Amino acid sequence: MRTNLITLALFATIGTQAYSIEECDILASLEADPSSVSSPVAFNDIQPRAVIDACTRAIAANDADQSRYLLHRARGYLKGGEGEKALLDLEHAHKLGYPAATFGLATAYYLGDDVTQDLEQARVLFIHSYENGVLWSAWGLSLLYGNEMYENYDLEKAKKWEVRFKNGY
Repeated sequence: MRTNLITLALFATIGTQAYSIEECDILASLEADPSSVSSPVAFNDIQPRAVIDACTRAIAANDADQSRYLLHRARGYLKGGEGEKALLDLEHAHKLGYPAATFGLATAYYLGDDVTQDLEQARVLFIHSYENGVLWSAWGLSLLYGNEMYENYDLEKAKKWEVRFKNGY
């Protein structure tokens, strides 16, 4: 019986990638993040001070998952009305190569919240994050191409990206 338990324990860890789940993940996980390790938290449910504090501790303690924690802390800063700090965290995580942060940055450029709206930069970032596994970027591209204010407004492209989002590819 003891041998079976040891074998089961080994089997459960072989071939799986271990991720550290921190309070930061639990408090601010983003639904659009394909690398998420925790249940998503709706933006309205974020407790800014708790997220910022937990994620700052996680960033200081864990280099391997730093980019994910930066994304989460950015959500805390956004919810707390500290847009400039949120953008710095998103840019840092993007530069570290975290696709969900690239999606967050694209969304910021699309909306023009706390940054000058730049729809072409949003397009470039949405495509980059989509190519790196962030399905929600297809939805962002659908909204972008369906936006009459966008110089490359194209309802056919908008529909194409909407279908990709809905079909999961």
